[in-house]
Amino acid sequence: MAEQPHTRGRSLKLAILNDSHQVLKLLCDWFQECGHDCSTAVVADMPEAYTQVAQFILSVNPDVIVYDVALPYLSSWDFLGVIREMPSMKVHKFVITTPNKKELDHAVSQRTSALELTGRRSDMERLLKAVQKTAEQES
Repeated sequence: MAEQPHTRGRSLKLAILNDSHQVLKLLCDWFQECGHDCSTAVVADMPEAYTQVAQFILSVNPDVIVYDVALPYLSSWDFLGVIREMPSMKVHKFVITTPNKKELDHAVSQRTSALELTGRRSDMERLLKAVQKTAEQES
């Protein structure tokens, strides 16, 4: 029998944005096992990404948004920055992930707060804790 993920606190509503269907399924399955509700969107599939991402987030009205900064890192990071600066997005809480934090930090010339996700269970548990902590913070 597989070890159950750690749960703590109330059930959260999450919006998960990524460019990979597989990663979205992995993350959503994980969070659902932990007792949270997930809505997912593949940013790469959105022809009008800025508008469609904002509409997706507004329609879900999540407690926390999990956004993956993917390749190419600089444009993905810049896209996230524009989304976060939209007036309607300023009230939302974000947890940022990336497959390679060192490369992301180098590409954007700063130390980011992104969590590196490589698919290991320890990464997933760290992400769960970050989401729960972020949800508890005041806006």
